[in-house]
Amino acid sequence: MELTIGPHIWRVVSDPEFDVTMAASGHLGETVPDQLVIRVRSDLPKTVWQETLLHEVLHAAWSLTSLPETLGDREEEVVR
Repeated sequence: MELTIGPHIWRVVSDPEFDVTMAASGHLGETVPDQLVIRVRSDLPKTVWQETLLHEVLHAAWSLTSLPETLGDREEEVVR
């Protein structure tokens, strides 16, 4: 799946190999801005997957703003 966030096209990836790594760390997804990739665990119930995707999209949007410079390490607090 691909999403346009700001001026960029981001790839959304879900795969079992990622599921194992992320489950071990307690995370449901991750955003990798320098690769324009959002990863969401594929083993999640549909509504949890959708909520996690939205959360990661907000991280992607955050990365395109000046908020990291303004709010520093409060990203997770704001994105929630």
